[in-house]
Amino acid sequence: MKIIDFERKGNVVRFYLGADELESWYGDDWDDVPYEHNAGRVYDEFVTDHRDMKVPFDYTVLEPRDGHVNSRWSKLDMVKRAVPCIIIVPDKLDCHSDDFDKYVGAANVKRIYFGDKLD
Repeated sequence: MKIIDFERKGNVVRFYLGADELESWYGDDWDDVPYEHNAGRVYDEFVTDHRDMKVPFDYTVLEPRDGHVNSRWSKLDMVKRAVPCIIIVPDKLDCHSDDFDKYVGAANVKRIYFGDKLD
């Protein structure tokens, strides 16, 4: 199964999963920017399952909206894999900021994209 949407609460992320053969998926206003003020959750018809991932306390979980009042991304950008939906920053990088853009390109950061597989 692959990631087709997400929701985050602190260091817990719920990934909505779709079938591996799913070629397209969407939700309400997924082409609108910024996603955090416009996009709804992926439509239920595409969801096969969901998984909750708990990230240890010593890591920082960020999404593209973090560090911005209005991000420049849409959920469609995430489908196209232009931006990861989640990054996980280890504390060894001295993550004292909630600025996604500051860490998205850093080494040792885990990047999670729509379309990534979860088994």
